[in-house]
Amino acid sequence: MYLSLKELGRETMLIVYPDEYHEFKTPSHIKDLHERYLAWYAHYVKADGSPRPAHAKQTKATGRLMRNAQ
Repeated sequence: MYLSLKELGRETMLIVYPDEYHEFKTPSHIKDLHERYLAWYAHYVKADGSPRPAHAKQTKATGRLMRNAQ
């Protein structure tokens, strides 16, 4: 899905957590994911004026960079 959205020129990001696949088990990864969900909903669904979710910053859980396309 990430590559398809990127090819369409849509704003997207891919976050890779080490040793995690579709089902997350590490508590810090789950927390980070939920924080990202909440930030996305606050910006795009609630439109409460919150800044859009950050792109190309380091993840709190892993320190790895996210890849993005705008």
